Amino acid sequence: IYEAAFAECAARLAGAREVEVLSLGCGGGQKDAQLLRCLKATLPDVRLRYVPVDVSVALALVARAAAIEAGVAAADTVPSVVDLAEAGDWASALAPALRDGGRRIVCFFGMLPNFIPRIVLPQLAALLRPADVLLLSANLAPGTDYAAGVARVLPLYDNALTSEWLWTVLTDLGLERGDGEMTFTIAPCPHGSGLLRIESCLRFGRACRIEYAGEAFNFALGETFRLFFSYRHTPARLAALLQPLAVVVRAEWSNASGEEGAFLCTRN
Repeated sequence: IYEAAFAECAARLAGAREVEVLSLGCGGGQKDAQLLRCLKATLPDVRLRYVPVDVSVALALVARAAAIEAGVAAADTVPSVVDLAEAGDWASALAPALRDGGRRIVCFFGMLPNFIPRIVLPQLAALLRPADVLLLSANLAPGTDYAAGVARVLPLYDNALTSEWLWTVLTDLGLERGDGEMTFTIAPCPHGSGLLRIESCLRFGRACRIEYAGEAFNFALGETFRLFFSYRHTPARLAALLQPLAVVVRAEWSNASGEEGAFLCTRN
């Protein structure tokens, strides 16, 4: 699905002389490198500029190296370290790294499930200019029944391996297995998006105290500590959330299981 999305994106940028790829939450940059190779093959005369953004310095540098290996000039790669979950205004935070000219591709891969829609989607829309392209991925609820589709993927989260992974975070905070019970549930979005999300929480079986970054947090018996949430979309629901922001889904692709989708969007 990403190969198809990248090919469509390159076709839409035919004739561009300069393209800036802004990757938000770039990770190691593997998908970005694939996109950059596609752009170079399809638009051999275009000048590519790459701005990988991540909360991790190491990952931003790994993504930069992957882009250089894909053929982007070292001088045209500008890694930036930004905590998107904390940054109040992404456009302002990223402005020093971005250029005003040329065309821009904004990439948001693997990030949408873990951000509140009413907060993250306006931030993405603010980065798009009229001729720019937004490429994003979403975790989907398979099938035609939305609630049933979310229930179908719940076991992908509610299992021993995921619990073990989450317990590593809790033990690093000083908790022990007997301190509480981990639960996985489906809950409605508390902010009115109409989406459902899968949540994991620790329900304390006794009073506990956690100390982190110089602060103390006290939990009583029966209180819960949310470990993570993951939103599940459908193509129609995502398009409906983008529409009030003047962002339109122009093309979409989903994998064989119907559990992951890639979307190409532009400003209306």
